[in-house]
Amino acid sequence: MKSLCFVAISLAMSMPAQASLADPVPDPVGSWLHQRAMQAAMDETSTTGRSTAGMGSYRIVRLADMDAPKEVKQQLRADIERAKSVVQVGAGNIPTQSEMLAALPRTHRSVSELRQRLPQPPSGLESSLLGAAELIGMEPSGALDGAKSSGLSRFYRLEGVGIVEFSENNFVAAGMQIEVIAEAQNTEVNGKPAHLGKVVDGAGRTRVELAWTGDSKTYSLIATGEPGSDVERNARVLHDIAAAIVD
Repeated sequence: MKSLCFVAISLAMSMPAQASLADPVPDPVGSWLHQRAMQAAMDETSTTGRSTAGMGSYRIVRLADMDAPKEVKQQLRADIERAKSVVQVGAGNIPTQSEMLAALPRTHRSVSELRQRLPQPPSGLESSLLGAAELIGMEPSGALDGAKSSGLSRFYRLEGVGIVEFSENNFVAAGMQIEVIAEAQNTEVNGKPAHLGKVVDGAGRTRVELAWTGDSKTYSLIATGEPGSDVERNARVLHDIAAAIVD
């Protein structure tokens, strides 16, 4: 698999990614992340054109210690503070279940096939609530190289919750250097720092995201619910699912 050297502040884990739903216009944080990604891509290749990327790494940094412009830190600090409660966005910012189902992949692959395509076996969900849920489909994610990928996203329909996406990515195999902001880690998953974000739109639809990092993988769970769904209950459900995932 081709290595990927990419230095990033993982938005899903460091700040409410849902904030972008309400403001699609590029902001200081988005521009700064783009610049970092472009610089990392340039640094990845040596003057001979060969990749110089190594194994991936993960670290937690304090906001004050980040090498970022003042306006970027100010926005991150505001976003982190905003994410401490349920974020309210305008109606239509969270898709309906029918809109999601129309866009989601329908591909199903066997565990044996996934073992050939992934750097390590896919995470086991059998002991979690997703084990008995309807699997809608799955798609490769992370670093891609032909039929192989460093990650996998699976989509489920979970009764009483809505549509749940579970994504895993082997950042070590992908050669990704990941940083997350210490102040944004507002919960834990099996003793690991994690970020939990909760959003409700003007129509009452909900979106909850739980993201964390293990020894070799990053993980995220996203639950999207219809109007009237309980955002706090969905957050608890995601915690229960995360605690039951086996690698």
